[in-house]
Amino acid sequence: MLQPIHSHLPCAGIRGLLGMAESLAATGRVGALAVLAQVSAGVHRERGALALLDGDEVVAGWLRGGTLEDRLCQESALVVGEGRARCIDVDAADDSSHASVVAAENQGSMRILLLPLPVQASPLREAIAAACAEGAWLRLRLELGLPPSADPVVGFGEARAGQRIFTFDPQGLPTDAANEFSYQVRLGYAPPPRLALLGAGPESRPLATLARQLGWIVELVDQRVEMRRFIDSFHVDRIHAIAPDALAQLLDTRHFDAAIVGSHDFELDASHLRQLGDTGIGYVALLGSPLRRDAMLTRMGDIIATQLEPRLYAPAGLHLGGEGPEIMALAIVAQLQRFLAHDVSG
Repeated sequence: MLQPIHSHLPCAGIRGLLGMAESLAATGRVGALAVLAQVSAGVHRERGALALLDGDEVVAGWLRGGTLEDRLCQESALVVGEGRARCIDVDAADDSSHASVVAAENQGSMRILLLPLPVQASPLREAIAAACAEGAWLRLRLELGLPPSADPVVGFGEARAGQRIFTFDPQGLPTDAANEFSYQVRLGYAPPPRLALLGAGPESRPLATLARQLGWIVELVDQRVEMRRFIDSFHVDRIHAIAPDALAQLLDTRHFDAAIVGSHDFELDASHLRQLGDTGIGYVALLGSPLRRDAMLTRMGDIIATQLEPRLYAPAGLHLGGEGPEIMALAIVAQLQRFLAHDVSG
């Protein structure tokens, strides 16, 4: 189970949205999930963008800003009050963050679906939780209603998380009834990236904090109790207090999108790096100078060095300028975000 996001540590992405959805349910409040289902040419907002509303305001997500956010708040109040999905069409001209910079003839339109998230039973909320916990893609199939029907049925659908399927009706409640889609949209969302910090050091706390704020899952691998001064369970989702020779077993049982080798101990870092050679982790970062990197790769031999070469970012991080653990953490997170964005797009 994922560690809950602390209220004073804002969290982005699908994980932050899940955390707020679960908080709403825990306090007995219905939520409304806004999904940007369709966009026409000229609209700068991305299809699939999400926002979570409580009937009054946007509390999570990235579909927000301008007068569009005001419209979503108004519509979400109806969804929360009536307990039923709604589908709205919005001209880009009515989105103040967009209209002023686009020629009138190219402003386009957006179709947004607002789905209720009931307090007691919400298959959609459960599907998002399952996708985050299992590291699986979230696949949505949603009914928008067949225009120009006078009373279209909108908002039923199914959500897939891995092999699990969650179906829901326009009230957001569980349903076993087979619904025939007439005007559907399919959307996909990548799971939160899972990051392994192999060894704790001065950069660990700011790095983990930034990663958690982005909605990533962060796990620390370090058995050295004295290094816990650099990080604790508040900043990471899990601490694996294991020796380097046990890392291979951990990597066999858990999927990680990225690994950052940064114990500030040459022998320990070399041991961790050696075991990363024969893995599928696409981003491996090594802290330290090029001289340190070359000495480490020389020690472990040509085979492992060749395995690591296309995936190894060493020295770690983008060249942002500046010094100190916080700057290094920002440089690594920025580089990793760029890698993850390209990886998902691919």
